Parts: sequence; structure tokens; C-alpha cells
Amino acid sequence: MAEITVVITAYQLEKYIGSCLEELFSGTYQDFDVVLVDDCSKDRTADIVKTYAERYPGRIYPVFLQENLGSPAKTRNRAMDSGFIDGEYVVFLDGDDSLEPSYLEKLHTLAVQSGADVAICAYDRVEEESGRVLCTEMRGFPAGIALPPQDDTLAFINGSLWNKMFRRKPALSHRIPDFKVGEDLCYQQAVYGDCGKIACTDEVLIHYRVRSNSVISNTEEKTIRLFAKELARQYNAAQDAAQKDMVGLLAFIHIGISMALRAADNPKINLHDHLKWTCSYLEHSYGWFHGNRWMRLSQLKKRGIKGLAIWICKLLYRLGCFRLFLWCYRGAVRCLHVDFKF
Repeated sequence: MAEITVVITAYQLEKYIGSCLEELFSGTYQDFDVVLVDDCSKDRTADIVKTYAERYPGRIYPVFLQENLGSPAKTRNRAMDSGFIDGEYVVFLDGDDSLEPSYLEKLHTLAVQSGADVAICAYDRVEEESGRVLCTEMRGFPAGIALPPQDDTLAFINGSLWNKMFRRKPALSHRIPDFKVGEDLCYQQAVYGDCGKIACTDEVLIHYRVRSNSVISNTEEKTIRLFAKELARQYNAAQDAAQKDMVGLLAFIHIGISMALRAADNPKINLHDHLKWTCSYLEHSYGWFHGNRWMRLSQLKKRGIKGLAIWICKLLYRLGCFRLFLWCYRGAVRCLHVDFKF
């Protein structure tokens, strides 16, 4: 039994999957095995996976689906139900991720030495076409975060799985909800409820490729609504006021800001109608955050520019002119060629 199980999901990734596996097997930490679920790819992905499984017998457990599930959540859940995950720790990767050689080693060392149930590293977002680094995220967090925190920290931890190492037991105690954007974040919030500590490092150990044809850049309105519904459910189920306020802040960051940006980038979505729905959602599900301690200017300014931007967005929503933020943000991205995640 390997110490770490690396779960990889892949669909039509013949251009990337070989590089991802090469980086893993040439890394500085080798006490791991791989559970790789191919979601019925029509390109050469499956053939490449078979080649690597033959090269590393007993270390790669491929699962070739006979019918396309059409959802990263379903393919990850299939991996969790496979019976192949038996390491002390589990990592979830996408088949197009690019890793530093020390990715597994440093996350594992961080988890073991700190006694944390989750280890998180910084990452950067890299434009695939040019190789340009658009932003670096997840730096400046406390080295150790006790759970549940009595502040807003969890609302600012990125929602992706690939820059995190989880202790297996809490990770496998939950399943990822079936929608295409925000599902990983909702899953993590559930997992954190079974954990006692998070450990963080400022080292960039993984690189996220920003691709023009990714799921995120083609976000559908239906999946935004499902994401919003699950966050509202978690808000209503929160056990104490601090947690409730944190989920409210989380909902505003992701539904009020991030998903509005996604909607603005999708010409199939009527932006006017979407923003009208968003206002109704924020009002009826969260009461416009009246009484939410983490949405006050005195708290948000502690988060620097990002926190101030969140407070300004809340104000613009209340004034009915949030499109002004969308226009300014998208203009800055085009002119300065930079980007950052909320």
C-alpha cells in the first residue's frame, strides 16, 4: 500500500496526460500510486494511459469508463468508489495539470510534520498559448489553520482540489455534488467539517493552465444555479454564527462575483437577466448580508485589495450598477494582461 493515492481524471487529454504522468513519476517523492479514470475519451488518451500502466505495473490503476459521464464530479466520485484508494493521503489532479518535481514530497512533509488533515500549496495561473504567468494565488495564509476557524479564512481558500493533499478518511467520507463549476469548493467545505487542521505553504508547487476552451470559460447558467443552490443549503445548515457568516461571504465571492464574470464571458447568457437573478438570490438567501461580520468594510480591508474589491462589489450590487465592476475588471484584464481569482 502506497502512502499517497493520486487520483487523476481525464477526458480528451492526449496532449497533456503523458506529461502529467511523467512529472509524477520523475518527482522527488515516489511512495504513491495512481488511480486514473478516463471518461470515455475519443482521442488517444486511453492508449497513452495503457502505455504508462504497462511501464509502471502495480502503480497505475486505470479505470476506462464505457459511457461518458460528462462531469468531472462523476468521474472523481467513480474514482472514490473504485476501492483503489488506500493510501494515508489522497491528491486529486486533472490530467492537464503541470507539477513541480517536489509537489508530492513537500505537501506530504507539510501534512506529516504539522499533523494537518489538509495540506495546501500556492499555485500560479499560466496562459497556455504564451506561457505567461497571469497571477499567483494562495500565498500569505497562516502556516496552520485550526478547524473550524472563528474567522473568514475558509472563504479565501481557493476552491480547486489540485493544490491540496487530504487525509484519506475525511476525503472519502464525502462525495462531490454533480455540477460543473463550484462542485469542488462545495465538496471541500463538507470535508473541512471533518478535519481538525489545515497547513499551508507559500511555495508554488503546481501550475494551472488557462485554456480558452475550458469548462470554466464556457460556464452555463444552469450549473451556476446548481452551485448557488448548494451554497444556500450549506448556509442554512451551518452550525454557528461564525460559520454561517463565512458561507455567506463565500457565496458572495463565488456567485456574486466569480460567476458573474463567467456569465459575462459567455455570449449565450443574457447578462442583464443573470444579474437580476443574482440580486434576487443574494437578497432572499442571505438578506443582503445584513449583520454578516465578515462582509463589513472593517473586516474586508484586512484582506487587502481583494477584500476592498469585494466590499465595492457589494456596494455596487446594492446600487444596481454592478456591471460597472464587470466592465472595469474585464478592461483591466485586456489592457494589463493579468488576472486573479476571487
